[in-house]
Amino acid sequence: MSPRLERVRVPDTYPRERVVLGELHLLRGRLDAMLGEVAGAILGDDQAQEGWLAVEEAARLARRALAAAMGAVPSPAPLERREGELRIGELRVDRASRRQWYGEVEFELTPLHHRLLAVMAADPFRVFGRDELLAEVWRCSPQARTNAVNTSVSRVRRALARAGAPRDRFMLSQHGVGWALTRPG
Repeated sequence: MSPRLERVRVPDTYPRERVVLGELHLLRGRLDAMLGEVAGAILGDDQAQEGWLAVEEAARLARRALAAAMGAVPSPAPLERREGELRIGELRVDRASRRQWYGEVEFELTPLHHRLLAVMAADPFRVFGRDELLAEVWRCSPQARTNAVNTSVSRVRRALARAGAPRDRFMLSQHGVGWALTRPG
């Protein structure tokens, strides 16, 4: 009987590095438990003993790899303001580390969506046209017929809402003109 491998359930606000470290510890514990079961099942049989040596060597290597992975997990970055960080009210965008927070809640975005948010956060009250965003964020021709800008603005808006930002405060649409990150005041 093999234990089910499932992800550790933690709040979204918990630092990702610590989640990875917890999952690695959990995996190591499960590996040790499974090896104990296998050892108990095959002790005594000579042919199984030879096979067990190969299994034991593989397990040792797996444990070493897990220990190395746990040591390689970086420590969580401090939350104080750093160079290259943009702040608009409670929204913070760190261009250097490609991270973003609303209040104390860090939320995830794809690199492309982060770039969209960072471009708009650099000039938060400006209304960006579709062609401008295609050129700055996607680095493609404004003549390209795509719905990428609309879709990405919508996804960033949803991510902000999940992080606790008011829906009517960020990623505002100006019909027929474009989008602004927020409005003054």
